[in-house]
Amino acid sequence: MGSRGDAQPMAVLAAELMARGHEVVLATSSDLAWIGPAFGVPTVDMEMSAREFLESEQGRRWLAAGDVASYVRWLIDHKHQIADQLHASLLDLVEGADVLVSGTATELEGVVIAESRGLRYVAVHHAPMRRNAAFPHLLVSTDVFSPEENLATYDEVERNSWPLFAPFVNDLRAKLGLASTSETSSRRLARAGALEVQAYSPFVVPELAEWDVRRPLTGFLTPSESQRSVLHQSVDDGLPEWIAAGEAPVYFGFGSMPVLDPQAALTLISKVSSSLGVRALVGAGWSEVAAGASDDGQLRVVAELDHEAVLPLCRAAVHHGGAGTTASSLRAGLPTVVCSIFADQPFWGAQLGRLGVGTTLPFTQLTELTLLDALEPVLTEGFRDRAAEIGARLRAERAAVQTADAIERAS
Repeated sequence: MGSRGDAQPMAVLAAELMARGHEVVLATSSDLAWIGPAFGVPTVDMEMSAREFLESEQGRRWLAAGDVASYVRWLIDHKHQIADQLHASLLDLVEGADVLVSGTATELEGVVIAESRGLRYVAVHHAPMRRNAAFPHLLVSTDVFSPEENLATYDEVERNSWPLFAPFVNDLRAKLGLASTSETSSRRLARAGALEVQAYSPFVVPELAEWDVRRPLTGFLTPSESQRSVLHQSVDDGLPEWIAAGEAPVYFGFGSMPVLDPQAALTLISKVSSSLGVRALVGAGWSEVAAGASDDGQLRVVAELDHEAVLPLCRAAVHHGGAGTTASSLRAGLPTVVCSIFADQPFWGAQLGRLGVGTTLPFTQLTELTLLDALEPVLTEGFRDRAAEIGARLRAERAAVQTADAIERAS
């Protein structure tokens, strides 16, 4: 459940497990239920719209203003509203299953349902969320403290967040005949020795390369070449020719950015690109940026593109810093500017800075001047060389294989 960055990696994993002879069912939101069948994976439409939620005008305004607290309260309220439908659907899905695999959006429910049905539970995380000494909790800070201070932030987050989640968890436990608990989901999983796959690369987060046998870093779950061919059958006419007609462009990907004024966003990009003497390729994603688009040879807007095919033809990337898009720009060997909004995006922006392959700024501080200051350095040779080195390592990874191996060992 969630955006494409949540659903597509799970479809990649499901296809790998199926290829090994496992019986697999993928469940996702209505907007993204087409991805599983494209890979030949049996898929259940959860009859909920991720896009409708993510593109809510009020939600986008909160994010654009940096009011994450209001956004999170709204998210929790939304989960309460859909709880009965979601629980019923999930309970139907796990009938006869041996293993339940879920991302963070349904981890609270997944842990309880797995316990009630005696199933193995496997968590899939796209960024470090559990207690470790290398980083503070990603919701607390992007600065790295002492090991003791880093560890303390996880206790702080659990103390503050559990009162919000406890009613939700214990209501479901009561429905399923389980006793109420004061133990957080992460602690229950730790006590059970559950596998928590870290679906990102040790080359990008080397600090956690040897983290824990329960938390292997298996790499970013990226579609194979054959999977990409079915995901991107509709290609923007003339895009390869446009790219080849001039210097390699800078890619600007909006993804799930809360762009409230599409024309102003394009104007900003146009001005920054002109100042730096670069061309701009804009991927609109689910935003409405394309509404005011024009192609003058220096700037081109596309609704959707194959990141793995197009980004290697670019010279740098600017995007929101979601794990999937970050993986794509790094795999392409591109130095990257992250305009982070919330969740794990600030972490990825800071980590690219620590690796010397990118810069970062909060989306709320995005202006012509701040973007210019962030983008100009990454166009230099040092950033390009370091990004190319990491890209080569990522392209050699076999994340789906390593993730499926970990699940088989744990099951």
